[in-house]
Amino acid sequence: MSACQTNVNVVAWLRIRRAGVAKRRAVREPRRWWQEVEASDWSVFALPEDLVRERYTALLAALEELSTRGPMSTLIEIAEQAKAVGYHDPLPEVELRSALDQLAKWGFTEPFRDYAAPVRSFQGVIVRQESWALTRKGRAIVAAVRLAVVDARRALQLPSRLLDGVESTIRGLLAHAGSDPGLLPVDLDDVRTRLDELQKVTADFYAALAQMVQSDVTDDDVFGDNRDRVVEALRQFPREYERALQRVEAALADVRAAGHHALVEAAVVHAGLIDAADQQSWLEDRVRRLTDLEAWFQPDGTVHRLIASATGAVHTLLVAIDRRYTARRRGSDLGHDFRLLARSLHAQSTDTAARRVYAAAFGDWPAWHAVTKAAEEDVAHGTSAAGSRSRHHVEVTLREHERHGPPSGRPRKVADTSRDREAALIDAAAQARKRRRLTALLETDGEVALDHFAGLPTDAADVLVRAVEVALAQLDPVSGLGRAYADGASLQVMVRLGVMGRVVRVRFGDGVLTAPDIRVSVLRSADVEIDADTAQQGGAA
Repeated sequence: MSACQTNVNVVAWLRIRRAGVAKRRAVREPRRWWQEVEASDWSVFALPEDLVRERYTALLAALEELSTRGPMSTLIEIAEQAKAVGYHDPLPEVELRSALDQLAKWGFTEPFRDYAAPVRSFQGVIVRQESWALTRKGRAIVAAVRLAVVDARRALQLPSRLLDGVESTIRGLLAHAGSDPGLLPVDLDDVRTRLDELQKVTADFYAALAQMVQSDVTDDDVFGDNRDRVVEALRQFPREYERALQRVEAALADVRAAGHHALVEAAVVHAGLIDAADQQSWLEDRVRRLTDLEAWFQPDGTVHRLIASATGAVHTLLVAIDRRYTARRRGSDLGHDFRLLARSLHAQSTDTAARRVYAAAFGDWPAWHAVTKAAEEDVAHGTSAAGSRSRHHVEVTLREHERHGPPSGRPRKVADTSRDREAALIDAAAQARKRRRLTALLETDGEVALDHFAGLPTDAADVLVRAVEVALAQLDPVSGLGRAYADGASLQVMVRLGVMGRVVRVRFGDGVLTAPDIRVSVLRSADVEIDADTAQQGGAA
C-alpha cells in the first residue's frame, strides 16, 4: 500500500472517529446545545434592510406550510402561498427564483430538477428547477423562529388543571406500557409537552411577580393585569395545585417503580428509528425527560417552590398596593410633584398666599401659616444663661414666630389643571355608567341556562365568560357550586353543572360560544353580602 493511500485511509478514519465522538458527545451532553449555535444559520432573520428580510422570511414561512402538503412545490404554488401568509408585494418569477437560489446558498432550501422533462429552449433548462422544498436544517430553523416569535407575544397563562394534565399523561404512559406499547412514543412526546407547559407557567408567574415589584405600579394596565394574575395564582395554587400534587406524586412513584429505562426501551421499538446510534440517542433523551419531570415534583423541586412563592405573593401584592397608593397621593416622580406645586402657586391670588403654599410644600409651614398676628410680639430679650462657671455669656431671645425672609420672585405661570380635572370626572362618570349598564344586562332573577344570555354585546359577554370560567375552576366538590366576581360589574356569578355530556351553543354579538350545559345565577354583590349577613345573624340567634 502506498504512502498516499495510507494517508487517505488515516484521514478518513480520523473523520469517522471525530464524527462518532461528536455524536456520542451530543448524546451524553444534550444540554450543551448552545455550543452548537452558528450565527450564519440565523443571518437571514437579521438582515438590515426590512424589505429584503421580509421577502426572505415570507418565502420561508410559505415553504414551511407547503412542506406539510407535499415533498416539493412549484414556483406558482410558492408565490400563492406567500400571499396566503400575508406577503402581498409583487413577486415576479425571476425575482422569486433569485430569492430561492440565495436561500439555497444559505442552506435553507434545495431545488428539485426533473431531467426527464422535455427541453425546447434555454428557458426550458431553467424551468427544470421550478420545484423547491426546505432542507432539514431549514425546516428546523424556521419552526424554531416561528415558535419563538409566537411565544414571545403570547398572553401570560396560568391554567388551573395543569397538574391534572400531567397526571393524565403519566397514567396513560403506564396503561399503554402494559396494553399497547405502540403508543408509548406518543406518550413520551406528551411528557416533553408537559415539561414545556410547566416551564411556561412558572416563568409567567414569576414574570408577573417581577412586574409587580419592578414596574411602575401607577400604570393601570401593568398593575391591573399582573394583579389579576397574582390573585388568580393565590386562588389556584394553595387549593387546586396541592390537591392534584398528591395524585401526580403517586403517579410518578408508579413510573419510578416500573423503571424509566424499561418504559423507554419498550417504546424505542415503535419509534420508527433505523440507525442504532439514533435509537440510543432517542432512548437517553426520553429517559432524561422522565427524570426531569420527576425532578419538578421533588420535595425541594420547582413545583413546591412555586406553591410557596404563590403563598408569599400576598406580601408582594400588598407592597405593590401600598406603592400605588403612595404614588397616587404624592406623584410618581419629583418632576410631577414640582409641576403640581407650580400650578398651585400660580392659582394663588396674592404673593402672601403663594408664600404660604411654598412654605407648606417645603416644610416651613409654621413660618407662613395663616395665624392672626398680634399687634406687638411678646419677646423676652437678653436673658442670660445661668448655672455655668464658664466665662462665656449667652443671650437667649424667645419669639412667637421664626424669622424667615420672603422667597425671591414669583413662580412662572403654567397651564391650568381644570381641563384635566374635568376629563378625569368625565372618565369616572363613564366608567360608572358602564358598570351600571353591565349590571343591568347580566343580572338574573334566579338560576338560568346559558342560552338566557344569547345576543349579549361583546363587552358584556366577555365579562360573563371570564367570570364563568373562574367559577367553574372553583367548583366546590361538596355543594357543586362555584362562585366568582364579575370584573367590571358589581355582580357575583354562581355556576352549577347541568346535564352531563350535553353541549349548548349560545350566539353572542361577535360569535358563537360552545360550552357544556351549566346553570348560572348572576346577583348583585351587595345583595349577596346582605343575604350572607342575614344568614349569619340568624345562625347566631
